[in-house]
Amino acid sequence: MAAPAASPYDHGGQEINADSAPSIIPADAPIKTQNYFRGERESFGYNPRFMPTSAPAFDARNRPYIRATNPQGMRGDGTTDGFLQVLDADGKWRAWSVVDEIRRKFPEWTGTYTTGVRVGETRIIFDRSGDGYTVASVAGTVSGQFLLHLPAGAEHWDVHAIPVPGALRLEPSDTCAKESRPPVIWRESRGSVSLYVLTKDAQGVLTVPQPIAIAEDGAFLHPYHSGAAFSSVRVGDKTYVTFARGTAEKDAEGKDRPGTPQYVVSYDHETGEVSEPALIGFGHNCYTEKPDNHNGSAILADSRGMLHVLIGAHQHHFWHVTAKVAQPKTSADWNAPVALGLRRRYDCGLTYVAAVFDSADRLHLIGRNMSRGTDLEGNALPPDEMNMKAMTRTLDYLRGTRGEDGAWKWEELGPLLVPFHRAYSIFYHKLSIDGRDRLFLTYYYYADQLSDEEKAAYLAKWPEEFEGGKAPEGKFPVKPHDPVIIMSDDAGDTWRIALTEDFLAGIEPLQ
Repeated sequence: MAAPAASPYDHGGQEINADSAPSIIPADAPIKTQNYFRGERESFGYNPRFMPTSAPAFDARNRPYIRATNPQGMRGDGTTDGFLQVLDADGKWRAWSVVDEIRRKFPEWTGTYTTGVRVGETRIIFDRSGDGYTVASVAGTVSGQFLLHLPAGAEHWDVHAIPVPGALRLEPSDTCAKESRPPVIWRESRGSVSLYVLTKDAQGVLTVPQPIAIAEDGAFLHPYHSGAAFSSVRVGDKTYVTFARGTAEKDAEGKDRPGTPQYVVSYDHETGEVSEPALIGFGHNCYTEKPDNHNGSAILADSRGMLHVLIGAHQHHFWHVTAKVAQPKTSADWNAPVALGLRRRYDCGLTYVAAVFDSADRLHLIGRNMSRGTDLEGNALPPDEMNMKAMTRTLDYLRGTRGEDGAWKWEELGPLLVPFHRAYSIFYHKLSIDGRDRLFLTYYYYADQLSDEEKAAYLAKWPEEFEGGKAPEGKFPVKPHDPVIIMSDDAGDTWRIALTEDFLAGIEPLQ
């Protein structure tokens, strides 16, 4: 492959002060941000040569690809700062401009390309033949999505227009990479879920067919901005998708069952048959029994091809649900959900599933946790007390392993990140794994519900976000800032800030 242009983010300099680089140990030694808005850059001299704004993807040689998006905005026009970054074996980051790649195929296209932490899909996926895939949300003379396809060894991305509303998502790379086929694309729009089964001919030419309806009646997938775990997985000739509905399930007496109902559907690639939805459990919100769009689930397959669903929550338990049989069809083919995450009155629990399997069938799970129930001096609250001002949201890590008896054991290993701020926080986190079983966690930090002191500190640090450098009357606007990628090469026991040299060390030499 001819190398793309030099990345505009690669400054070629030192990425971190090695003397201050932390060893991140869940619970015992997490990263702790300091007052006020002093994070990894201020505390450790973090100065990445890449823009760490999405989950890293890895091709057949384990080269990292990272989508660069607007690092300080929810959603924005990325026509000048949207790039697809790749690290070459010479240790230099290079990048394709997303807009330039689109205009190579559609020179008359004018419009905007959406970037930011709340865009529908920011991943790149590779199949076994080495082809790469990603999607871009656009508006203008073509509105909807562009599918970008990088054939193995090609110099540029090919582009396919999919002019439909709604967010597109890609099948996980761990299943796609087992075959020389393109990923399935999922579309979520207006309470329905459908899929595109892409095809690729012997010459590598990609075809985008008409969508296949999978679920309607208020169906939705896992939240894409945070956690962003995969909603589908392929095992053999079947693709399985997990989705939720915004309408309650009824019990035998016709009353609403509490929580957000979660289902699994299969699509048979040989017959084209879509199965009936199987109800497998409920996601929960600690403040209401009504369905909640935070509660979408993730689905994964272990090395045996057995399915696992992690049901999401909104400050409640996650739930781990395993299939009883290799090809589950009905609710009876699934085991009862097992609760994950300690939950007391003040310990409201977990939100936003990010999850991957490694090659040893360890299941790695990361979510936001509202579990630090303390008073304002940091002392633990008794079980019957709640202090909203002291409920610090953290980014927590859980790990599951299957015992010899087949039962799953879960370790709740504690926080990887503890922010200085005690009120609302979110991390927009995403988790990926490379070909050497190394875990990579991408996150931003976003703090809201600021105190007067915190507002003053925010205004002083980012005055360019305010007209005239003065805070507006009324609601105080805040944005996410300073994305970070941390990594673990020991199955999650310890973590550290990921640097270019770490990515470079993982690249396989040319054969």
